[in-house]
Amino acid sequence: MKSNIQKVYSKLPKTELSVQKVELAENIKKLLGYYKGVNAFGKNIDISIKELLDAKNSLEVDSDDLWEDMKVVAKGMRLATGAAKELGINVKDIPDYNKALEAYKYGIEQGNKAKKILK
Repeated sequence: MKSNIQKVYSKLPKTELSVQKVELAENIKKLLGYYKGVNAFGKNIDISIKELLDAKNSLEVDSDDLWEDMKVVAKGMRLATGAAKELGINVKDIPDYNKALEAYKYGIEQGNKAKKILK
């Protein structure tokens, strides 16, 4: 049974056979030299995919936890606003209300970023 290379050689004209054998061998050698790069890049892609999937899972967990905390902060801010109104004071005069408001705004911003990535 002839190998594929022997089949190629048998089809070449006999006068040019030696030159073409050398050229073919050089071309094959060059092509085979790429296997190291293909293997290395293939392995790097597997590593990158694993890291991305791990990061995505972490982002999903963090995002879910963030939105749960945001519900608590929003409820606390509503209660503070209601209590301030009943007492006749400005809600912004309640200690740490402004910090909670800033945290809420930041949380919304970060939560929306996560949503875009997780689409």
